[in-house]
Amino acid sequence: HDSPHIYIINNFMTQSELLRCEDIIATSKFCKSFVDDTVNNTDMMDEEQRTSTFVSIQKQADAKIASLERKAADLLGVCTNQLEPLQLVRYSQDQFFNVHHDLGDLLEDGKVELPPRQSITKRRIATLFCYLNDVESGGCTYFPACGDLRIQPKRGQAVLFCNILKQGEADPLTIHAGEQVKGKDNIKYGLNIW
Repeated sequence: HDSPHIYIINNFMTQSELLRCEDIIATSKFCKSFVDDTVNNTDMMDEEQRTSTFVSIQKQADAKIASLERKAADLLGVCTNQLEPLQLVRYSQDQFFNVHHDLGDLLEDGKVELPPRQSITKRRIATLFCYLNDVESGGCTYFPACGDLRIQPKRGQAVLFCNILKQGEADPLTIHAGEQVKGKDNIKYGLNIW
């Protein structure tokens, strides 16, 4: 997609990286996902906004994770210490993450409010989201301000987009959602890299 630039990177993750993530999935306890509460400078559960679960992966947890962090950092043009810990997310049947912006709070008028500088909330300049499995029904990454662009999850594929404009303010066109996963046995696994 040209405006904003949204890139689909086929086979971004190697087979060994995908298998390592599957090991983490099999051995980890997932927690309910939360959203940022910038008013109170904390995290909160919001079942109307986000219903997925997640696991944070310790920075440089092992050689495979460190290699994946280096690859992502190289793509983004940053040092690995500038990346947040990788976040593995799971969307089971009917789970979703409604329209939001990764840089700050999406307001009713469509503007994005940045968190205060002293906030614990991260300012995510770019988003790299990796799909760990194929999803048969639902589960698309949806960009409503980009002509209803939908990206169907495909194992190993990644989507990359910048959350800011050249002048540094939030790009309102990069609002997006993780659409509801459909089907009883359908699960979506993804990896957030910020």
